[in-house]
Amino acid sequence: MADKPTVASLEKKIRELEIRNGELEETNKALRTLIEQTRMASQDFQQRVVANVEDLVMVYVARLQDTNLDVDQSIFVNVIEQNLSEIVAPFMRRIGSQHANLTPREIEVANLVRMGVKSKDIAKLLKISKRAVEFHRDSLRKKLGLKKTKKNLRAYLASLG
Repeated sequence: MADKPTVASLEKKIRELEIRNGELEETNKALRTLIEQTRMASQDFQQRVVANVEDLVMVYVARLQDTNLDVDQSIFVNVIEQNLSEIVAPFMRRIGSQHANLTPREIEVANLVRMGVKSKDIAKLLKISKRAVEFHRDSLRKKLGLKKTKKNLRAYLASLG
């Protein structure tokens, strides 16, 4: 008779553990979802910060650099440009690591295209011809697998963040 209550007690404990296990699995699933949502929100925030710095600041810093600055002003502009580049460097590293076959110039052009800078302005900023910019854009499309697709180069680059 002592075995009966023990078996019943064990079966009850097993059922309780199975219920608790199910609850824990649900909690884990919810936590994984929250972690993924947080990661995506963080990634989106980082992309917006980088895009804003590039769209609203870097273009003008580059243009300022091309004006007649005295030595001190030129040094300050260089420091500003370098510090801002450090802020937006994750995109450069990401595209460089994901597409190791890109040249440094292609990465520069890709960054400016991602920012929405027109080919004419890219040529001016990088001190190359517009035709050279078009060549690099075409090369980027080939290397990124965008040739013969309807995907927009800027949109694709923006999605890399």
